[in-house]
Amino acid sequence: MLTELQPALQKMIDDAKGTYGVSIYHFESQSEFQSQADEWFYAASIIKVPIMAAVFDQVAKGKFSFSDTLALRAEDMVPGSGLLQNVSPGLQLPIYDYTVLMIIDSDNTATNVLIDQIGTEAIQAAMAEWGLQNSRFYNKLSVIPAKVEHYNTITPREMTELLKLIATGKVVSWRACSEMIKIMKMQKHNEGLPSQLPTQDGPIGELPLWECAHKTGWINGTDHDMGLLYFPRNTFAVSVFGKEIAERKDAHQLMGDIGRLLYAATAR
Repeated sequence: MLTELQPALQKMIDDAKGTYGVSIYHFESQSEFQSQADEWFYAASIIKVPIMAAVFDQVAKGKFSFSDTLALRAEDMVPGSGLLQNVSPGLQLPIYDYTVLMIIDSDNTATNVLIDQIGTEAIQAAMAEWGLQNSRFYNKLSVIPAKVEHYNTITPREMTELLKLIATGKVVSWRACSEMIKIMKMQKHNEGLPSQLPTQDGPIGELPLWECAHKTGWINGTDHDMGLLYFPRNTFAVSVFGKEIAERKDAHQLMGDIGRLLYAATAR
């Protein structure tokens, strides 16, 4: 499958404005496509996917429950994406709701609350357990320490490998993976991978033409999308990470083009 699409995929990447790393895996044929897949990228909000997995890992180990509530403190509120920065301190939310907000609205405040709950070392240990050697977590989101020694980093290949593990039930448990995919399918920021897929407006109850469980990440000059694309009888794990990007629409164009090409290839 992906061997046949390699020339078209590479041309899209070469013609795009910016620098991109792309890693794609097709489950049914076990074929893959890699372009600068081991390049390091600033993680931005993509790091929230391994953080989510680490939260599920800590719940499975009995460290806390998803139903446990945490109070939102004024010092937790940080700028950037998400709504919690705009609500009143003292709000009580279950850990599960913080996790959902971290993924579907990329809420930085929710992310930092969860980081405080589980701890940096637990996140790092979980990522190492899942084989993420070049994708690293060090810092909270939208918090600039006096001295920055390391940045959160990711590579396309490792994030696609993480998606493969989640899609096959090998992170924490099958049930945890199923729940993580369910959360990622509720993503609110859909300007990337699914943006050029067909509109679904058939009768109520009709089987969907496609589903996308994904997570975006962006900051000045950087734009990423990673996710599982589900088409009839075909599933892809895809990571498209970009840097040196002047305009976000350029990155979104490439991501959407890749999603559309994969869909068209399975519809033949």
